Amino acid sequence: MNNCDFGDCDSLGPKKKISSVAPPEQSDAESPRMRSSMETDHGANTNNSQKDRIALLVTYLNIVLYALCFQLQRPVEPFLVTSLSTQAGGNSAQVSRTYGQLQSFFNAVQTIGSPLVGILLDRIGIRNASVVVFASTALSYLILAYATDMNLLFLSKVPTVLQAAFLVAQATASTATGGDTAARAQALGRMTTAYTIGATIGPALGGWLADHGDLYFSAKLAVVGSLVSVILSWAFLPTSTFNAKTAKEEEKTVPLTDSLKRSLSIGLRPNVFPLLAVKLVGGAVASIFSTALPLVLTQQLHFDASQLGLGMSASMFSVAGFSAILMAPLAKWIGPDGMVSLGLFGRACMSPVMAMILSWTGTAYSLDSKTMVVVQVTTVSVFHALSAHSLATGLTTQTTGTVDKDEQGALLGLEHSLFSLARIAGPAIGTTLLASKSNNLDGFWLVAGCSAAIDFLLMSFLVLTQRKESSQITKKM
Repeated sequence: MNNCDFGDCDSLGPKKKISSVAPPEQSDAESPRMRSSMETDHGANTNNSQKDRIALLVTYLNIVLYALCFQLQRPVEPFLVTSLSTQAGGNSAQVSRTYGQLQSFFNAVQTIGSPLVGILLDRIGIRNASVVVFASTALSYLILAYATDMNLLFLSKVPTVLQAAFLVAQATASTATGGDTAARAQALGRMTTAYTIGATIGPALGGWLADHGDLYFSAKLAVVGSLVSVILSWAFLPTSTFNAKTAKEEEKTVPLTDSLKRSLSIGLRPNVFPLLAVKLVGGAVASIFSTALPLVLTQQLHFDASQLGLGMSASMFSVAGFSAILMAPLAKWIGPDGMVSLGLFGRACMSPVMAMILSWTGTAYSLDSKTMVVVQVTTVSVFHALSAHSLATGLTTQTTGTVDKDEQGALLGLEHSLFSLARIAGPAIGTTLLASKSNNLDGFWLVAGCSAAIDFLLMSFLVLTQRKESSQITKKM
């Protein structure tokens, strides 16, 4: 790129020589016109670039608020389920089963909603889709704030059918960065950093509020935070996404079923399907592990809400620092495919390590040694979270780079739907594995072993797939 691209050609030597040969009338007439045109183009590019930067900054802020509001509930939910189940006469086994059912119901709703939000992005644009998403989120928290029985608790998950704020954020990042792969990877990494900033504060604050006797105040705070995001989205986000003409002239006339078929056809492409398969199966593994671990920590190791929330916050803080500092160098060093392999390997190693710590600790530790137990569990959780983050970012960077801009909304919706689909079965599998042994500590060994084995199988699957693609490319050449 040279200076002409920025409208600074008047300063170049060759330009001056040519203008001195031209007749004065022609030079005087054309020079201002050419300069004006260049300045206009430069101004338009500057305005577009400025709007893109503002959209990204507002999206980062929205994701911080979204994560804060969502994560406020995470350390509270197991205790809320326990409280409401106990009031209804449930025992420990029923509490675990109900908690798993609640997680499965939430992810079933998300599975339905994620493709719808992807279609909304293509049809009504980023701004309107974001407003709808955060308004639905606020409604969910409003119901949760007054959920005094299990029916209302399950009802609070229904509005989350459109709770896909991170999908909207990914669409904004992909739109604002255009075809620049490195910029897209960096923006996606920063988006995750924004999420983890809110997610770092959320669990610790939610646990603290729960320990001080109010299981519902965090949900009331989340209503306010979500409404703030509604206002920010309406005021600052762009009206359209990807290709404005496509969205306005074509998508509005396409039936919903055709849009769903289009998303499915994108997912079945040979260069996309293996990555989505890893996301689907890997999501199930993550769900099994994340459902089982809080139950063991609260029921067997007797963690309270603040200790559980502190561990979650530490993991999120580590991921935020990793995304902000090391994500870009790591992506350049080993590439997105290397990030996926590293993430799978890290998760496969950390799962049995967590099982060993829980087994060695058991319930036979004093109050004085409980701090050390919390530190050990938190440390392993941090490395597990870093591995999962590397896996997720590597997959999304690869998938969004394999399709055209006007297909990214449909692809991201499909990705989120598959991830939620995987988490429908995960909680049930996790609680079943725990219950298959005489106590949850022994059952967690099954959870860890299955999780590690599947992650290693996914690594092998990707290696075989990449070799097959390489051989096909070689034959074509």
